[in-house]
Amino acid sequence: MSKYIVFVSKEHYNPLGIVRTLGEAGIEPITVCVKGDLQMVGQSKYVKERYYVDSPEEGLELILSKFSDSNEKSFILTGDDVTVALMDRNYDRLKDYFYFYNAGENGRINHFMNKDAMLELVTRHGIKVAKTWKVKVGEIPVDIEYPIMTKAINSIGEEWKDIVYICQNNEELKVAYSKMKSEYILVQQYVKKTDEVSFDAFSVNKGKDVFIVTEAYQMYNIPDKYSPYWKIQNPTNTEMGEKIKSVIAEMKLEGIWEFEFMVDDKGELWFLEINFRNTALGYSTTVAGMPQIVMWCEAMKNGVIDHSKRVSVPEGLKAMAECFDYDVRVKGGWMSKEEWLKEYMSTECKMYMGRNDYEPFRIFMEYKHDHVN
Repeated sequence: MSKYIVFVSKEHYNPLGIVRTLGEAGIEPITVCVKGDLQMVGQSKYVKERYYVDSPEEGLELILSKFSDSNEKSFILTGDDVTVALMDRNYDRLKDYFYFYNAGENGRINHFMNKDAMLELVTRHGIKVAKTWKVKVGEIPVDIEYPIMTKAINSIGEEWKDIVYICQNNEELKVAYSKMKSEYILVQQYVKKTDEVSFDAFSVNKGKDVFIVTEAYQMYNIPDKYSPYWKIQNPTNTEMGEKIKSVIAEMKLEGIWEFEFMVDDKGELWFLEINFRNTALGYSTTVAGMPQIVMWCEAMKNGVIDHSKRVSVPEGLKAMAECFDYDVRVKGGWMSKEEWLKEYMSTECKMYMGRNDYEPFRIFMEYKHDHVN
């Protein structure tokens, strides 16, 4: 029988959601985790075997040496860009033994992870993108229009989260440049967002068969940051859904993925990025009754998606990254602990607490107390 290997380069609620999704479906996953200060994913009650390695590269070699079976392909499932990019570079070595997120050849996903290629691709399919310049750090485009946002070219670099600045003029941009180590970055027209929307989905058959599982919207807006609290619903934006499907078909993408957009004050959608993996909201599809991890695995084996498995998302379904939401709204002074607890208790999808798997939450809370506070 196929084995289900969850490959983790960094421990957080995303791979934990994969493990729980499999476990709740009666599947006992194997975890291969890069060692760090926090070790919680492998401690889920659903895990059958756990392995710890010193690097993603070592993890991949362990998977190849222990789980390659020419008679029955196994699954490698992941929730971070580092492992996706690594497997994509090793497509030819993996393809005969494993099902994994791929675009049909070595390096093709890595190509589209580059923001230049990603933006050019979605623009061709009629998706609105903010005006963008690729510049050498220190360079100011002659036709720049403020305000702007600086962004990393690739989301797997060391600096990609720390390189984001909102600048109103040349002087602010120069100060931002002085804090960067990268040689090249993107400077992008800044759109003031009122909401975010993400489309969580999966595809098989070289991207020709697509299932958009849910749309997720913010419960509240944080200027220039992602919200850790979402409302989950069935897809309603069919026009954008068709554009997304055409992008996936051109990429020939087989995998689990997410399109992210920001919504402006006119209700128009502006493209942010494609995540070529299961995301934080992947577990919400499980709570919604359409576990995209399990559905993708079944579809890869069968060669086709069973679209009859679409169900109505429970009305009022919400998902919360509870530890971060607490930091934002309680520690940030937005609301009292008592008010927050009422919302927390009414939220069915919790990223850390889960539904019936409590040890990872306990481990994370100890870690957060010792390392974050």
